[in-house]
Amino acid sequence: MANSSEFFAVDPSQRALIFDMDGVICHTMPYHLEAWCIYVDRTPELRQHINLEHLRHMGGKRNAELLPELLGRSLSAAEIERWGAGKEAVFRELLAPHLELLPGLLPFLKSAKEKGYRLGLGTSACAANVELVLSCEGVGHFFDTVVMEQDVQRGKPDPECYLLVAERLQVVPQYCLVFEDAVAGVMAAVQAGMLCWGVLTTQSAMTLQAAGAEVCIEDFTDPRLQRLLS
Repeated sequence: MANSSEFFAVDPSQRALIFDMDGVICHTMPYHLEAWCIYVDRTPELRQHINLEHLRHMGGKRNAELLPELLGRSLSAAEIERWGAGKEAVFRELLAPHLELLPGLLPFLKSAKEKGYRLGLGTSACAANVELVLSCEGVGHFFDTVVMEQDVQRGKPDPECYLLVAERLQVVPQYCLVFEDAVAGVMAAVQAGMLCWGVLTTQSAMTLQAAGAEVCIEDFTDPRLQRLLS
């Protein structure tokens, strides 16, 4: 795992800030949980087998990993596509009228960009969800690259997602700092050899620090972020 002294040892133009999307760009987990409840209730094949309470501890995972784990069996690609797409459509309907960025995010991204940091997004979400979230207040324009569900073979906690972001940004992993709200995502960042700061939208500081987060923040108004940039 990278350490802070390595991260600050180089010019900002050689460093990257990498953001998860759900729970970091905006607080989406309540809408994901509600969407699963609605979709499972509509879908007889799922209604008898999915424990919705289990979902609260599975943030950060792609549907390709999440659905087999929830159902306790392997699934065909067609099943994953059908059920995943159905749930995500419900999610977007629920989220769209309430879409709101985490406090302080836009000013932080603007300051980081002015300092010369490279900015990336690494998410387990599908393209339609990413398009919706990144349309909010033009936040998508700040990111130099976006890696999403379709771009990787293995989901978090595998480090593939974050390593691909770093590769596209042309920044070595030890000079990358990841913002994550999920245990699987923190583990992915740590396994990629990156620093990780936890965002406390879905998990406790104790939980994220146990997974490897160095620092935890409530949102992007935390004064430690300005010290980070300076």
